[in-house]
Amino acid sequence: MAALTRQYAKLCDVADFTDPALLAAVGEIEGRPAPAALVERKQWERGMLALALADTGVLGRDASVLAIGAGSEPVLFWLANRVRLVVATDIYGAGRFSGDEAAESMLANPGAFSPVDYPRDRLCVRWMDARRLEFPDESFDVVYSLSSIEHFGSPREIARSAAEMGRVLKPGGIAVVVTECLVHLSALDRAPVELALRLGTLGRRRRSATWVRRVALGEAFTPRELERRIVQPSGLTLVQPLDLTLSERSWDNVTTVSRAGLLQPATGNLHPHVLLRIRRSAFTSVLLLLKKEQTPT
Repeated sequence: MAALTRQYAKLCDVADFTDPALLAAVGEIEGRPAPAALVERKQWERGMLALALADTGVLGRDASVLAIGAGSEPVLFWLANRVRLVVATDIYGAGRFSGDEAAESMLANPGAFSPVDYPRDRLCVRWMDARRLEFPDESFDVVYSLSSIEHFGSPREIARSAAEMGRVLKPGGIAVVVTECLVHLSALDRAPVELALRLGTLGRRRRSATWVRRVALGEAFTPRELERRIVQPSGLTLVQPLDLTLSERSWDNVTTVSRAGLLQPATGNLHPHVLLRIRRSAFTSVLLLLKKEQTPT
């Protein structure tokens, strides 16, 4: 693999939101002219995926791509114009996102969700559990998941899904995982403290907390958890070390999530949306860029 042109393995940062290449990629994915600036993390995630796959040289007419927890994200259709086959998998029509991001109708009519024209025969949509992928070993040149793996269950189930990603990826292939990374974890939000609260209230509060599983922030990972629950179980290698720096400007509009689930941005405006605060801790998106080493001959 040739030297990459930028750092992909990093936190979502508001400093990226006016990057010309990222803006151009997002415009292509959304089927419109490049925006003057990004407004939220989902755009960053999709644009960074597109740039990373192009930069690593894995896109092309012979390439096959597996999207895990794919929903109806617009990058699926962008990819269908650039590779031989895209397979989108999700538990369509089931689970907490069935009413919006993973509607059952995606199975029958994916074109209804596309912002761009694309070759219909290059996109296949399948109902599938990420923890048990129904594909042979080494089936795909690219595997990716955008803001999904954190929803796959317990730490063990998340590790199982990461192992499945590694299993179905071809040697020399690329995997991109975008998920939630804690940039500040309060001592009061750590798993042992929540477990103590569960025990002290006889299970009335933090009912599913354990020594290793948080409840209030269970769907965001510390950097160490990213390594232990995703990278190591996948059997894959990081293409770039993870850059955990975050510009000060990213903290200017932190959005606090209230106990009732209401979003309360610091400036009163939801955009730009970068950091979320729940209870005493904060997180944002993070991208992991991984590869499967070639099998020794």
